[in-house]
Amino acid sequence: MKQLILFRHAKTEPYAETGTDESRKLTDRGHSDAQIIASQLKALKVEPSYALVSSARRTRETFSELQRLYPGLKYSFSEDLYLATPEEIIASIEKIADTDALIVIGHNPGLHELALQLTEMGGFRNSYAANQIRIKFPTAAVALFTAKEDDPFNAYNFELEDFFTPKSLAGADL
Repeated sequence: MKQLILFRHAKTEPYAETGTDESRKLTDRGHSDAQIIASQLKALKVEPSYALVSSARRTRETFSELQRLYPGLKYSFSEDLYLATPEEIIASIEKIADTDALIVIGHNPGLHELALQLTEMGGFRNSYAANQIRIKFPTAAVALFTAKEDDPFNAYNFELEDFFTPKSLAGADL
C-alpha cells in the first residue's frame, strides 16, 4: 500500500427520522462539503484504488459524492467500521489486500485517534497538518498518509502528507 486516506463523513442531521444513529443522513452542507473534498483529492491527483466505507447512511452518502469524481472506484461497505476504534479500523485495513491507495470513510473518535497514532508512529512531512490533526478532526476532514515503502499496512510506515477540511479549503482554487 502506497497511500492511505482517512475521510470522516460529512455534516449530518442531528437526529434521524427513525431515531437510530446509523440512519442519520447528510445535510445539504454535508453533500456540498463531500463534493469539495472529492474535488480537492482530484486536484491533488490522489487516485484511490479501493474504498472501505462504514455501513452507516452518512458514510455511504459521503462515499456517493466521492463516486461522482471516481466512478470506477472499487469499494465495500463494512459494519465493522461503524463507530470503530483505531484497532478495529486497522483490522479492517489489514483485510484489504494489494491496493495501492486505500480510502477509509468512517467516524470519530476512531478516525481521529487513528490519524493521531499514525502521525505519532510514522511521522509527518507537513508540520502544519500535524498540528491541525492534534486540534480536531471535524466532519469531512481528510488525512492523507503516504507510505515510506510500498509494503502491506504497517502503522510505522505511513507519514502524514496533508490534512484538510472544507473550511480550510474555503476560497482555495480547486
